[in-house]
Amino acid sequence: MERLRGNLPILLIWLAVCALLVLITRSQIMSGIGWDPDDQLRMVQLRDWLGGQGWFDTTQYRIGEPDSQPMHWPRWIELPLALVFLLLKPLVGAATAETAAMVIVPLITLGIAMWLVAKITEQVFDRPIAILAATLTATAVPIVAQIRPMRVDHHGWQIVLALAALWTMFWPDKRKGGIALGVALALWLSISLEGLPISAAFVVLLVWRWLFRTEEGVRLFWTLLSFLIASFLLYFGSQGWFDIAINYCDALSPAHLLACAAGAAIILPAIRWLPANIPLRVASLAVAGLPALAIFYALAPQCVGGAFNTMDPLVREYWLVNVLEGLPIWYQNGKTMVTLLGGSIIVGLGSLIYIVRTRPDRIDGSKLFILGYAFLWALLLSLFVQRATAVAAAFALPFLAWAVHRAFVWARGIKRVPARIFATAAVVLLIMPGPLAVALFNGVGDDEQKPENSPENAMCKSDESLARLNALPRSNILAPFDFGPRILLLTPHSVLATSHHRNDQAMGDQIRIFTASPDEARPLMEAHNIRYIVTCDGEAELGIYAKKHPDGLWAGLAKDEKPDWLQSVHIRDNGLRIWRVTAKGLPNDI
Repeated sequence: MERLRGNLPILLIWLAVCALLVLITRSQIMSGIGWDPDDQLRMVQLRDWLGGQGWFDTTQYRIGEPDSQPMHWPRWIELPLALVFLLLKPLVGAATAETAAMVIVPLITLGIAMWLVAKITEQVFDRPIAILAATLTATAVPIVAQIRPMRVDHHGWQIVLALAALWTMFWPDKRKGGIALGVALALWLSISLEGLPISAAFVVLLVWRWLFRTEEGVRLFWTLLSFLIASFLLYFGSQGWFDIAINYCDALSPAHLLACAAGAAIILPAIRWLPANIPLRVASLAVAGLPALAIFYALAPQCVGGAFNTMDPLVREYWLVNVLEGLPIWYQNGKTMVTLLGGSIIVGLGSLIYIVRTRPDRIDGSKLFILGYAFLWALLLSLFVQRATAVAAAFALPFLAWAVHRAFVWARGIKRVPARIFATAAVVLLIMPGPLAVALFNGVGDDEQKPENSPENAMCKSDESLARLNALPRSNILAPFDFGPRILLLTPHSVLATSHHRNDQAMGDQIRIFTASPDEARPLMEAHNIRYIVTCDGEAELGIYAKKHPDGLWAGLAKDEKPDWLQSVHIRDNGLRIWRVTAKGLPNDI
């Protein structure tokens, strides 16, 4: 009862935040569609599983005919979605239950994240600051962008697992803390290898401590052992088999697991029994690393250069370099940089620097070091990978809350009433300086509408337009990458490719079709049994093709210059541009 009473403020704040987010995102909720291609394809994968596809089979059979697309997503993220859906389906029907799951699960994820932020903050600061930090979670743009209604991809759970891992670093029981940390990291990496850099940061800190203090080996030992065991269990639980010849670079594979096992076979006994001799311990790390690297290189040499090392160069040139969320922060536009970094991250960094310089009373230096270390590591990573700003923002929240609390106390202490009111209101600038700066910029800046954001193009890209493709016979469709998941979700059609890298061969063929001459494009389309081309003129992907290949198929179609084997198709109340591929020898005017 005491624990429930202590968490009651966070629960009430979470409920208020949920109500606000539902209100703000109500139009997206009404659409029943996730925010981006990852959300949409995740729901396609969930439907396939609930419709009878095997747990271990995550292949998308409606992508990339005739080869299909192997997905790199295990089904762990789909479990809570499936649970909510199956519970509500008998009560409200399948369509409403699916939408409800897409609302409820992200909000529960947000609640867990807020609670973890509070638990981490109270390790360093007072309880009121911890509650404030939990509240400010809802103001961190990078976090809310990944944890909001209808956002059902794995990024929200990555934030939760990052917070869970950081929280375990404060546990006084080194054995329990190590076990919990190892399991959290294993689950994180099972969901996505994007967690590898920060997972490595926690292990590096534990290794560093063990080199100088024998007692710190307890947490390191149980972290590594539990991570190894949990990783194997999660792998078998999601794959069902273990073939050392099949290794993917973008997910935990046999090569990763066997390399970890080889290293653990040496380092775990060393942690357990080596004396407190620093050179000897450093040597044991080197000895453990050699077989691990050798096994990994022998089994998966193609992965040494990174997760995208084997990607078709054409796909890398036309697609990967344009996926802004995976690029360094300096590739983003000014608004994006200010929005992502101008909230908890910048204020948190300033607060950390101030705290280190002034050393306020009642702050445990060792705990401050853990929090600051995790935040700075995540901040450094976010400079090189834009989507990592969500974890950096989460780790910065305790420092943001401390700064806001101090500023508010200072403002309320001002004796002159006008100045006190102004200073109190100005505290909002600490909470959301980035979004406020962007709002000001938009208010005074040039509001000229870009072509890709025109009302006509918005109608063309709308879900209603794509849903009208149901009027066509079930076919294989060539469409821009980001259209693919929505076509799969809204219609029974298949598509050649989506913006998901495992199917880079089909992605490469799609680029070749759009950029090649009509005579070169047709054989590729026949090889993939493509019957329709579906596009919008303002799609950025197509603009790149037309610019780089003015004599290519798409450049001609954009100018209404179609080859004689394409027939224009018109569907009523639809903004899409559609062409049907005619059979050889048949006229295109029917």
